Amino acid sequence: MDPFVALECQAVMPDRFGLVLAAAARARSLREDARAGLDDADENAIDTALRDIALGVLGPDELRPFLPPSQPLRLAKHN
Repeated sequence: MDPFVALECQAVMPDRFGLVLAAAARARSLREDARAGLDDADENAIDTALRDIALGVLGPDELRPFLPPSQPLRLAKHN
């Protein structure tokens, strides 16, 4: 894997936890025969998923479920 791909991914999706979830979901869909952004048979699914995120193959609507909510959730008080 190219080490700069992770830095490019963080520019697209700054939340690291969300990036991991998005990359895992994308890799899962690639294993189920989803189409990759660029054809490169030498890469595994995780590398391809990260590269697709860095290149912007996944749109904002596809990445939004993996981003933290804009307003923090408030926890209920325990009695």
